[in-house]
Amino acid sequence: MINYCFNGQRLRYYSGLRIHEDQFSAKSTSAPAKTNCTDRIFINTRLSIIRNHIFDFENMALAGKEIPTPELIKNYLDSILKARPIEDIDPLERVTLVKYFDIFIEDCKIRTNEKTGRKLSKAMPVKYTNVKNLFNDFCTHEGRKYDFEDIDQYFYKRFVSYMLKEKKYSVNTYGRALKFLKTLISSATKAGYNTNLYYLNIKGVQEASESIYLNEAELQQLYKLDFSTRPTLDRVRDLFLIGCNTGLRFSDYTTIQPDDIQGDRLRVIAQKTNKKVIIPLSPIAKAILEKYKFQLPKAISNQKFNGRLKEVAKEAEFFENVVTHMAKAGKQEATKHQKYELVTSHVARRSFATNAYKHGVDTLSIMAITGHSTEAEFLKYIKVTGEEKADKFEKSMKWNQKQKPKAVRKIKAPVKQKKTKAIE
Repeated sequence: MINYCFNGQRLRYYSGLRIHEDQFSAKSTSAPAKTNCTDRIFINTRLSIIRNHIFDFENMALAGKEIPTPELIKNYLDSILKARPIEDIDPLERVTLVKYFDIFIEDCKIRTNEKTGRKLSKAMPVKYTNVKNLFNDFCTHEGRKYDFEDIDQYFYKRFVSYMLKEKKYSVNTYGRALKFLKTLISSATKAGYNTNLYYLNIKGVQEASESIYLNEAELQQLYKLDFSTRPTLDRVRDLFLIGCNTGLRFSDYTTIQPDDIQGDRLRVIAQKTNKKVIIPLSPIAKAILEKYKFQLPKAISNQKFNGRLKEVAKEAEFFENVVTHMAKAGKQEATKHQKYELVTSHVARRSFATNAYKHGVDTLSIMAITGHSTEAEFLKYIKVTGEEKADKFEKSMKWNQKQKPKAVRKIKAPVKQKKTKAIE
């Protein structure tokens, strides 16, 4: 039974689930079905879904300035949880996995982030559309239509094999697709369209990516380039350098406004996290902002920006050979590039973090600007070689190098006593 109290009112609602007494834990509200219950995953998840529906109704009522009553909540739960069985629904009316992709994608266009209260980025519907197309391609390849009830171990193995062998995806690409698919099915489960919980076993994999950064000498080289006859490249270069000197994401360093600049500091609210960031302006950043009278030029799309940025990096003669290693189609592959080919808008953020780290700025201070929530995630941005790490450690040990070693006092070894033999 679901017991819910609100404003002195109480609702008792039958969950539709039964469990043996010795498999039930009254102490746990999040997972009342114990480990000795064979259906514990289904039962605990189902109860969690009902609980979330109650909280959703409560939030909707409060937003509409209405007082939730036991009767209203009961009717709401009945409408969601006691709908017609799937077998009684017309196939044309039933929401399949493919149809739910469309529902979810449309919802992404208007939904807000629960943590920040801001609308989801425009890229989110595009990402799920790509996964939908991938899923449809897989169904065509298999010659069958997969639905919610078909998500099992067989599907998982076949889908992964298809992405690796047919699509030639890297580990991170197919891992990202699995992650998005799992999120979508979880949403469908909460909405009552799915009862198959095998999706909980889907694991999105990830391998550490090998990325580049630009050191301070390279940034100076970039800054000194004369693009006066090529205004498009001039603007791309300047915006990129703003990112390299602020640590902001592309969506943030391309939307800086005059009001964000106060004295020698930049104060912005990061779009992704909705957190305020205060950043001291470097001489290069100040010079670029003054060049545009503190009104930076409007950026082109990220894709076009990256294309132009590679042209800028090529003009800067970033021809250093870079070898990247990546698991692709199930095999480890080494690929040789010239550095300018790998320069993207995100390299700006990575360059800022790495150069600050090399200067000895503590990680917490850098994270306060980059907005990373954990040190583990932040350290993925740090791209320094073994020699550079040794140089940084040596620099931090200067206090030890100033100490003169004291003269070594020789210690005399103890004189060995000759053993005497007893004489009878």
